Amino acid sequence: MEHTRLTVTLQSGHGALARLAATLNNHHVLDLTYTTAPADTDTAVVCVAQSDALRAQHKLRRLVDVIEVTSTPASPGTAEASDLHPSATTPPVPHARERSAAQ
Repeated sequence: MEHTRLTVTLQSGHGALARLAATLNNHHVLDLTYTTAPADTDTAVVCVAQSDALRAQHKLRRLVDVIEVTSTPASPGTAEASDLHPSATTPPVPHARERSAAQ
């Protein structure tokens, strides 16, 4: 699946991450990284499906905390799974009862 990286610069504030997540709720988000800095600006890097990129970018720009949104297409030839958080590709750990039954 083709995807796009949106880099969002936000003004630091209470609830900024929650508003960002709520705004992206209806879009196919592949990865979200949120970084805070002492300079009163936060940065979020959001990987979304290319089909959702333009709409997500417009919605993010309407947020009161957002200073800037830039779009970067994904590198050609990169596998989708390599851009995801490692927990998204690791198999789930079996529940304790399932482990004891298997032994």
